Amino acid sequence: MMKTALRSSAFKPARALRVALGGSALMMALAGGSTLALAQTAPVAAAPAHAAEAPSKIPVLTRAQLDALLATPDKVVFIDVRRPDEVSEIGGFPFYLSIQLSELERFIPAIPKDRQVVVVSNHAGRGQKGAELLAAKGVNVVGAAGVQNYESEGGVLWNKKFVTPAIDGVVKAGTLVSVVREGFQGTEGPVVLKDGSVLFTENRADRIVKIAANGDISTYLTGTGGANALAVSAAGELFAAETATGAVGVAQLEPTKKVVTTGPKGTGFVRPNDLARSTNGHFYVTDPGAFQKATAGGATPAGPVKTGFYWVNPKGKVTLVADDITFPNGVALSADEKTVYVANTAGESVIAFTVNPDGSLKDRRDFVKLAGIKNGRSGADGIAVDKDGRVFVTSNAGVEVFDAAGKALGVIAFPRKIQNLVFGGPDHNRLFAVGSGSVYRVPTLTAGPARLGK
Repeated sequence: MMKTALRSSAFKPARALRVALGGSALMMALAGGSTLALAQTAPVAAAPAHAAEAPSKIPVLTRAQLDALLATPDKVVFIDVRRPDEVSEIGGFPFYLSIQLSELERFIPAIPKDRQVVVVSNHAGRGQKGAELLAAKGVNVVGAAGVQNYESEGGVLWNKKFVTPAIDGVVKAGTLVSVVREGFQGTEGPVVLKDGSVLFTENRADRIVKIAANGDISTYLTGTGGANALAVSAAGELFAAETATGAVGVAQLEPTKKVVTTGPKGTGFVRPNDLARSTNGHFYVTDPGAFQKATAGGATPAGPVKTGFYWVNPKGKVTLVADDITFPNGVALSADEKTVYVANTAGESVIAFTVNPDGSLKDRRDFVKLAGIKNGRSGADGIAVDKDGRVFVTSNAGVEVFDAAGKALGVIAFPRKIQNLVFGGPDHNRLFAVGSGSVYRVPTLTAGPARLGK
């Protein structure tokens, strides 16, 4: 049986159109369950091969051109002419019609007339042939795309199956990395609540989203002050690192809204990124804002840029811990809260500090060197820990896992760049990873620490 499907994973919930050829009928199944049977006509005979083919007039689109089209899903449709096994093994684009090249002409009536059309294959060769056929029939074709060309230019493919390697005590080999949902306007700062629900920030939309313990997804809070990262107290108070103009700082969002701190006296925070909160009320806050400003638009700073990693005690006093971490990003406490870990996105290592009884920090050291180094940058972002003290770090490589002593245990790869992560679910044994507008879930053999937050 050959299947022709319009699928949408980035813009759920979406109606999916599946057209299946089998026997003597063409079955079009809609998401609501209704079906429409049409008579099947005889297949169109393949055109005879030519000894030499003229170069195609159909342009092969670049990654930049494809990304621009992907950003307007209401105006474009991708027609993938590859076999289903190629799509599942190699990956593709998030919404598409799957029609074999030999059947393309027969299914022209199924192609939306109000959309621009891109024809997709692995390296654009079949795509150009299909595009030429459609253009000759008056279809609004804008170009052909090769998914492997797109990936080689740095694009990330969708719908590709990802599974974990075996990591002792963490995941079994072949555990599926499942998609919870895609298409969010930014995904950051996840925390877990007592019942296993997970909150994360959809920062470009200025809202917080909730994934309930039963998997239901809903908007939890709006008007968050540009919340980028979240923390939760044992009493259920919700805190955020806020980035919106006029609201930069650490604030309590629930049960009542109030400012914890706007940063160091005289200067304030530039743009706080992440925060961790201890059970006795100490905050540890990263602020890479000065570095982000100095490198905006691809600029190269003339010299070292002073950034900020801060300790905020329960009375709101702000103390600078370090100003020389190039890009301080994710931050997390160890399960026993005796160590604080800080990710340096622009460096190669995760940095660790020992926590003193009064909450201050000492003994700065490099905890681990990461595997995902590109041009001297690890891409390290979010950090989470489990109940046994393992440390999970997002990087260019995926999610890198270390034991409490810093021994590398393995790497879990994801379809898209991961920015942060947390253990959630009813038993707190599901690793929720967020980033690039997507949320993923991985069943594990371990669980998060016996406290709320991350």
